[in-house]
Amino acid sequence: MLETQEIINQISVLSYSGIWLLSFAANVIVPIPEEIILLVLGYVAGGPGWNGLLLLLTIFTGVVASDVLIYYLARSGNRFVTGIYNTLFANKVENKKEWIEKHMNKVIFFSRFLIQLRFLGPFIAGQMKVPFKRFIFWDTLALLIYVPFYVTLGWYFRSSFSSIISGIGVLQNVFISLALIVVVLVLMRFLRKKYYNINHE
Repeated sequence: MLETQEIINQISVLSYSGIWLLSFAANVIVPIPEEIILLVLGYVAGGPGWNGLLLLLTIFTGVVASDVLIYYLARSGNRFVTGIYNTLFANKVENKKEWIEKHMNKVIFFSRFLIQLRFLGPFIAGQMKVPFKRFIFWDTLALLIYVPFYVTLGWYFRSSFSSIISGIGVLQNVFISLALIVVVLVLMRFLRKKYYNINHE
């Protein structure tokens, strides 16, 4: 708990450019699931001194930039990225190459919601030389759902904690929190089912 609070305190003192770099690094460097970083950033956004909309835009552009970097590294045949691809995915992708090419838009979009496999969309799109405009359209479309969802969830939990501490609306917050948990579970189940169906078409 103290370590989590310390992380939040460290992030809270960052500038907007620092938040952008953290959002960028969360996808390509930081070994912590990106979803946790976005939740923490949303929590921080609910604090004083931050413009929520500007912060959301900062986070969004940082995440988009990291996906674009992965896409271009894969597309240009970067040795490090190609090595990872050959080690982890080459055989699996080769077996399903025809299916992936046929459903590339779905692969780019839905992979963004897979925890710790979010880089697959940009990675495969770059490897298969998907036109940049096509890639960025589907990637951005997914991120317009993904980023606001996690940031807003983090922001909501901060406001809920404040209300609970001050003794205001405890019961209401319990019901809303339960409803949010149900929504998250339903969304994850839907996305998992959708991804499963895509893989077995």
